[in-house]
Amino acid sequence: MSIAHATAVADEHLEVELVGARDALVPGQTAWLGLRLKHAPQWHTYWINPGDSGLPTKLAWTLPAGYAAGGIAWPAPKRFDLGELTNFGYDGEALLPVPIKVPADAAIGTRAHLALEAKWLVCHEECIPGKATLVLDLPIAQTAADAPYRQLFTDAYTAQPQPAPWPAQIRLAGGRIEIAVRGTDLPAAPHDVFPVQTRVVANAPPHIETRNGELVISFAKSDYFTTMPKPFDLVLLDRSARSWLLHADSTEPSTTHR
Repeated sequence: MSIAHATAVADEHLEVELVGARDALVPGQTAWLGLRLKHAPQWHTYWINPGDSGLPTKLAWTLPAGYAAGGIAWPAPKRFDLGELTNFGYDGEALLPVPIKVPADAAIGTRAHLALEAKWLVCHEECIPGKATLVLDLPIAQTAADAPYRQLFTDAYTAQPQPAPWPAQIRLAGGRIEIAVRGTDLPAAPHDVFPVQTRVVANAPPHIETRNGELVISFAKSDYFTTMPKPFDLVLLDRSARSWLLHADSTEPSTTHR
């Protein structure tokens, strides 16, 4: 079996590497590949919603016929406050995992050539764009074993928000936007909340309280707010680093508000 990672590309701010969770591809199964990001101290890259500035990391795949790549399974981000700006993203060592569908007729004993063009913005007090083309050749086999970066994938899976079981509504409350969450076993006090859609709420930390049996999350309205989204998606993070993806339905008509 081959080593399930490509040659890393690095500069003084960021090292990137295409890695696999397993050392081979199995016909008819979904394989997990990912972009490993190793940031220099105090530098970060961005989540799907980068916050007040920045750009999310973009991945473009070139795969053999019959293969298909899914979207990035984004782990819950961290919050970075830079002066008056609030950004969402990753620092230290992080992984952006992607599912790759392997066709059922992939020939055992051959190899698959998987190529990825990654583009990112890495920031501290300044921002530097970067890109790299990374190539990984993996054998097609009946079985696959864990690769050296399997634990990094496990950590990324653990950090992915789970579907929230609670109903929620988003509503306008003067110049603020409130999300009211109902149900049992609500997180008593989420450690942080991250909006998935941009230009709806301000990216500063929200006010969180329990009111009339509801968990109420209140944001300042974004300066760019125009229409209440249906639904509005939030990632709730508790103090033990568990996270949930919450879908809040709008109770407002789809009209422009100022």
